[in-house]
Amino acid sequence: PDVPWAALFRSPQLWLIICMYGTYAWGSWFYFSWLHTYLVFGRGFTEAAMAVISASAFAIGVAANVIGGFLGDAMVRRFGVVRGRRLVGCSSLSAGALILLATALIPNQLAATILVSLGLGVTDLMLPSAWAICLDLGGPHTGAVTGAMNTSGQAGGFLCTVLFGYIVARTGSYQAPLLVIAAMLAISALLFSRIDPSRPLLDATPE
Repeated sequence: PDVPWAALFRSPQLWLIICMYGTYAWGSWFYFSWLHTYLVFGRGFTEAAMAVISASAFAIGVAANVIGGFLGDAMVRRFGVVRGRRLVGCSSLSAGALILLATALIPNQLAATILVSLGLGVTDLMLPSAWAICLDLGGPHTGAVTGAMNTSGQAGGFLCTVLFGYIVARTGSYQAPLLVIAAMLAISALLFSRIDPSRPLLDATPE
């Protein structure tokens, strides 16, 4: 069916989804675009060690996407769709924010390695629940809702990728951008807590 864009964008729930995913993407795009540079120049690892740590982070991320799907379904069965989706999303985003905050603040190289390796996986536990929320709320227009959400994620990732470099240049520190990214993940967790997947977008939109 034709997409009623005007009606969809009048729904506060869609804007919560868009903003939630746009702020989440700061965390994932740090790993996509800056992790290798951060490990070498921010933490002093050799390129060989950097390769192992980077591979570990993404391997954990892959596993987390699978685990997050089963976990999200289990939480929905136990607590219902609203509490189940929010529990997984808010918990993983909050934990991801704390992990990146600790990574930036802790001086110990080994501890920072463990934390940064876990960060992507812990944060990405929420991904299946985020995409499931689009199905919960989108109905016949789920494709449009997921497209809007993912577009926001690309925009957030672009901003993170560009501003990371500017922050490093301005502060002389590779830890400073992680503080900003941790804050964005915390905002994402807060936004996720306000999404109500039991209310379809068009039903929540005035005629």
